[in-house]
Amino acid sequence: MKDQVLYQALMGKVYTELFDGLTPTAEKHFESSIKKANKLKDPALLIWTQLCYAECLYNYREMTKALPVYLNAIRHIENISPGEMIFPASSFKRIGYYMGTIGDNAEAIIYLRRALQHTIGNTSEFAEILDNIGQYYFASNDYKNAEKYFVQASVTAKIIKDDIRYAKTLGNIGRIRETQGNFKEAVQLLEKDIAISEKLGTDQNTMFAYTVLAKVFLKDQQWKKAESAADKAEAIAQTKPYYQNNELEIIKLKLDIYSKQNRTGEELAARRKMKVLEDSLKLTDGALPLIHANLMAQKAKYQLQMQKVDEDLQKESLIAKTAVVIAVLVAFLLTFNFFHSKRIERKRQQIYDAKIKERELEKNRYEEKLLQAQKTLHAQIEYLKTKNYHIKQLTAEIEEIKNSASSHIEEESGRLHEILDSHLMTEENWQMFRREFQKEYPDFYQTLKTEFPEITNANLRIILLQKMGFSSSEISALLGITQDAVKKSRQRLKRKLGDKYDQLFSIVFSES
Repeated sequence: MKDQVLYQALMGKVYTELFDGLTPTAEKHFESSIKKANKLKDPALLIWTQLCYAECLYNYREMTKALPVYLNAIRHIENISPGEMIFPASSFKRIGYYMGTIGDNAEAIIYLRRALQHTIGNTSEFAEILDNIGQYYFASNDYKNAEKYFVQASVTAKIIKDDIRYAKTLGNIGRIRETQGNFKEAVQLLEKDIAISEKLGTDQNTMFAYTVLAKVFLKDQQWKKAESAADKAEAIAQTKPYYQNNELEIIKLKLDIYSKQNRTGEELAARRKMKVLEDSLKLTDGALPLIHANLMAQKAKYQLQMQKVDEDLQKESLIAKTAVVIAVLVAFLLTFNFFHSKRIERKRQQIYDAKIKERELEKNRYEEKLLQAQKTLHAQIEYLKTKNYHIKQLTAEIEEIKNSASSHIEEESGRLHEILDSHLMTEENWQMFRREFQKEYPDFYQTLKTEFPEITNANLRIILLQKMGFSSSEISALLGITQDAVKKSRQRLKRKLGDKYDQLFSIVFSES
């Protein structure tokens, strides 16, 4: 029976891909798959079949039909653990994308972060999820977090040579630059995105990048370039019927371009085309306004039902029953809010614990790597640079948690701060680094000791790290002091050494 469930779902996907659309035959296969999974009373299999169907509805812009399918899947997901699910990362990701598409950005980020917990790092899927979390932060006007996730996705995509994702991240960072008014850099990033996307034949991303590029040129009052980019985006949008929403957006953009230049004839033609597209979209389930209309209809239906109950109660004059109903509703709402709050808090704790575990494992991995490696100065430098990377990462995560609803968890446990403190250069790290440095640069080290006896141990740490190419910010992070403290240390040393200070730093920055 399970084989039949899988077979029907996969046949639905095959027919969808074969005809590049959701055909009646494909729908029949999906519905059969869900029906058989229901009979088996296997929630994991049922979730998988529902999300296969929902994903196809989503991909071909059948948003209204997708809504109840997603909601059913979510209802079942809340009753089982991720370990029991089939492909939990993929399941959470699909729900996250849908929630973001219908405008629930906060819920989209929650589900995509859950997906991230079950995704292997440094993979295309990992980069994809990071990129999309950034997009939903961008849609929420949280540009700081958006850029953080876009950059992480870009670095990951470049490491694993995922050119398509790398191109998308460049375009998304370009959107950030647009919001900052840095049009020149935004254009450069978007043009790189387009060059890669066109080379790889990824039409949808190329269309999206040209659309954003046209908006940047429009803001920068470069009308011809804006129109050229919009024309290229429109040419792609016209190749697929499910790109009609994109085509409508592009037509509105061109209308704005014509309006800015007082091109009345083209403006009139664009308005006619826009009207045709809007009428066409009203006949499909792909238009987002239909989702809102559907939800409003559900709300109106519920209100009518409640109104009928109230009228019946008034006719029967059953005040006591009304009081009982209200009491039950209040009790239900209180209970629901209590458990909902508990569930959210549990999710936050799980995310926090997973973050702690990940950081501890990372720390153990690179420290074990150092122990296994030959203890050379090069190995020490690589070790300290790795430490510095993790210090920056932890500092950013602590700041993120501090500004989130999970701040109390870190305030109470302080585990991220403990891991951060453990990354600072210990006395043992310092002695090992100094010993290997002395072996590699014996003359330089002896010169420091004999020619500059005024140098303290604290000064020595800064000087040796600086000699090895560490910046002031990296030194301050490794030593657990502020950049201002590093600067003041140098100023005090300069006062001590006087004319000898320039001599000291000439040998520090020499090649030997």
